[in-house]
Amino acid sequence: MTKVQLSIIVPILNERSQLPDFFANLSTQHDINLELVVCDGGSGDGSWEWLQQQHPDWAELKVIQCLAGRGRQLNTGTEAATGEWLLFLHVDSRFTDSLALNNGLDHLSRSGSKNVAGHFALKFCREANSFPGGYYFYEWKARLGRPETIHGDQGFFLHRYLLERVGNFCEDLPAMEDTDFAERLRLAGQWQLLPAEISTSARRFETEGLWQRQLLGSLIMCFRTIGWNQFFEMAPDIYRQQQNSEKLLVHPFFQLIRRLMHELPVKERWAIWWQGGCYIRQHAWQLFFAVDAQRALRKSLPVGTGNCRWLNFFEPIYNFLTDNPLGRLCATVLLRSWFEITALWLARKEKKTVA
Repeated sequence: MTKVQLSIIVPILNERSQLPDFFANLSTQHDINLELVVCDGGSGDGSWEWLQQQHPDWAELKVIQCLAGRGRQLNTGTEAATGEWLLFLHVDSRFTDSLALNNGLDHLSRSGSKNVAGHFALKFCREANSFPGGYYFYEWKARLGRPETIHGDQGFFLHRYLLERVGNFCEDLPAMEDTDFAERLRLAGQWQLLPAEISTSARRFETEGLWQRQLLGSLIMCFRTIGWNQFFEMAPDIYRQQQNSEKLLVHPFFQLIRRLMHELPVKERWAIWWQGGCYIRQHAWQLFFAVDAQRALRKSLPVGTGNCRWLNFFEPIYNFLTDNPLGRLCATVLLRSWFEITALWLARKEKKTVA
């Protein structure tokens, strides 16, 4: 048998409608020997039965089952994979370049280091009438390679050696386990943008709400970074309660945060706000970048081709003024005020949504 050059690990749960097109798209990849490992988390829509009937001639197919949970499924799929090179992919991801995987493997191999991982340039497939501004911003931001800009929908392409250094995907996070992995990889190795574009469905954002999903993701990454594990002990229950809902309700997570805070001594409470303020201060560069993205969008420039004039000019000034105890204190106070105002606004908005 031909030696596997790349193992693709894909977690699924009730993705019967996506699977045929996903297989058809991967079958167009040329000049690379693939192993496809599909890890099903207990689908009840016929996904498992459809997979059992597939015998592709373009890849060695392995179909396995485990308990649901994207982190758990990714880890289970990794154990079953045999390739030295691994690609973690979403089932709604597509490539337009038939040499995307071959060129990606060649790009990383030529780097001369197994500590270098790759991600593809992101492109959202969305409904024609959906507002493009937010998606344009996130597509461009995903290509910057800055902390917390690399997510699973960009594909994670890496050598097994680096995976072993980084460790498994976290199975306890209610979401954003991919971003958690990407940031741990950043500490152990290096990310590079691969020479191909990957398109992914915006269905989750369009169903749950783009800003709702991003707001929850920001909360999760903030608490992951500062190590506030009490939040993650309770948050999965809220997330599971909303799995079949259309819009993601963020206010219950704010209520959880407030309740957990009230259970803490005042000193510990403000320590969390302080650490959160420091985290937010470090990510405020996105405000300047948003202006650059909006200017480029108005000019109808392709994603990533505009200049970052505002970001390049104002970020050094901002860091000079705020990277000190007073700046962090101001960020903490602003975060605390923002939390209460946003919680009140969400309560009113989501009450109308539920009604």
